[in-house]
Amino acid sequence: AAGGRILLITLLGAILSASMELTQYYVVGRDTAATDFYSPTLGTVVGAGIGVGVGGFFRWLPLRLIAEGRAAVILLGAYLGYALLPFVPTIDLHKYWDALKPVFLHPTLTGFDLFRHTAMWLMICALIEEVDGPKRSWLWFPLFAGGVIAGEVVVISTSVSVARLAGAGLAFCLWLALLAMGVRGRRSIVAAIFLACLVAVRLAPFRFGAATGHFGWIPFLAFMQGSMVVNSISFCEKFFLYGSAIWILTALGLRLRAATLLIAALLLGTSWIEIYLPDRSAEITDALMALLIGGVLGAAGLGGGKSPLPARASARSDGAAQGGARVSLKGRGRV
Repeated sequence: AAGGRILLITLLGAILSASMELTQYYVVGRDTAATDFYSPTLGTVVGAGIGVGVGGFFRWLPLRLIAEGRAAVILLGAYLGYALLPFVPTIDLHKYWDALKPVFLHPTLTGFDLFRHTAMWLMICALIEEVDGPKRSWLWFPLFAGGVIAGEVVVISTSVSVARLAGAGLAFCLWLALLAMGVRGRRSIVAAIFLACLVAVRLAPFRFGAATGHFGWIPFLAFMQGSMVVNSISFCEKFFLYGSAIWILTALGLRLRAATLLIAALLLGTSWIEIYLPDRSAEITDALMALLIGGVLGAAGLGGGKSPLPARASARSDGAAQGGARVSLKGRGRV
């Protein structure tokens, strides 16, 4: 069984790598090379082998929690990629000061940026709750947010923004208030805010006019042009946004397939509307990405037939509400 899973994952990785190389053959300024096919495929084999090999050894509680909530962990990793790529730290003190200048010397904050970052941080709170339950989410969130802010200071080509800082603070205050509600109630509120943010990000600044372009039917065409680092950051941001939207709908009881199709339809509709927005590339890529992300999250165990509302989180919430009844480690359910 383990060998079959490794073979399947390797085959999918090889198909994806070959598809990218064959597509680049038709892109001006890009070159195809056999090594660009072999390297990702080899990396897929190694990653699949490690994943299968250590999958049965998650006895340490933190690793077991990560394994049980791996769909949420994948989305948290996508956010880290969006915030901290290219993950190259520096010891240049001048860079540290330059990263903090937007906060201390040139602070700017718009309502839209505050709303966008607040919604994203709220979703991170919900994802952290999925991994370790609500009882310690108030502790893990400041650590996660602090790590992101510190990373922006030390990683090259990144800087701290007032909107990200303010959004984290506002989201944390909102989350503390939402913890007084039941799991379904607070997730419903997070879902409403986050989906509104997703539509706003897609259609801002809402200055519609005559059609300025055409709809592109070639997927990932925009990703094959421009800086690879910028494109990678954009990919991580979209993976987080689209994947989190799928995850929160699934957490509220919608089937994974239905949630994926719903988000894909939403993205397809907003992509079509982008024809009437200036400086936007309207194409099928985002809808297709949602379908692929849904498949990735499904492979990670999302929508696997168990209750979408984590039994452990519910037990902890109920215990806290009734006076702090504790749940033993052995009695914890799957997230």
